[in-house]
Amino acid sequence: MEYWIWLSSLPYVGPVTQKKLLATFGSPERVYDASPSELKEIRISQRAFESILTARSLEKPKRILELVQQKEIWLLPRDDPLYPSCAKNVAESPVLLYYKGRIRLNLPSVAIVGSRSCSNYARRAAKELSTRLSSLNIPVVSGLAKGIDEAAHTACLANCGHPIAFVANGVDDCYPKEHRSLYEAVINEGAVISQYPPGTAPTPKQFIQRNALISAWSSHVVIMEANVKSGAMATAHFARKQAREVFVLISNDARFRQGTNCLRKQGIRPYHSFQSIEKEFNKLS
Repeated sequence: MEYWIWLSSLPYVGPVTQKKLLATFGSPERVYDASPSELKEIRISQRAFESILTARSLEKPKRILELVQQKEIWLLPRDDPLYPSCAKNVAESPVLLYYKGRIRLNLPSVAIVGSRSCSNYARRAAKELSTRLSSLNIPVVSGLAKGIDEAAHTACLANCGHPIAFVANGVDDCYPKEHRSLYEAVINEGAVISQYPPGTAPTPKQFIQRNALISAWSSHVVIMEANVKSGAMATAHFARKQAREVFVLISNDARFRQGTNCLRKQGIRPYHSFQSIEKEFNKLS
């Protein structure tokens, strides 16, 4: 697994380039051993080319692997059957993920995301949807944040569902800190997943990448409420790019009306209650 860790953590070698290298060479170990002339035959950036050639050491990956084993973290390489087929070829999906907990085999999942400072109406809607999805044995995907994410995860757990939480930091730590009990409950019943190795602190850029993965792992994405510039809006953007089915809650809260209207103008379908999309979700059960 050291070679998977090596490939996934190379500077200037993002998920698109990672998958291009694997398609050409077949394995991370073969990429590691590739000669400069072999690498030049592939259309990758000069910075990626130099990064591969100058990072020919497994010392750091071995240290990460030791941490993974110490902290009971699982590795999910792209060739693992548990890596959802719907996410494998999405541009934003890395070739390696880290997780704690348990991942079910290729079940369709539904993302529920929205504002941290959500209205009570949206919180109730998130809980209702998460409850109904759990009754259909459909995993609920969200981001472990305050507000809508918290409501979706909590309802999923309360109804014996399978929660999946993507985080913008290493899975060995909980962010935000006050969600420690929720984090542990999600691990016990589902999975906390990240593309970052243990010990990684969250950054704004990593939250955007986390939002892309929330969408990539979902067949449907429901935006409960969103400010114009927010993670939920970013998730909606990725969902449309990744050809997911997207819905947005029609909220009367003035704080989110501008974001809701923006999504509706983009052609995203309205969500009023579970009945709005019940037929679609029944197809997944």
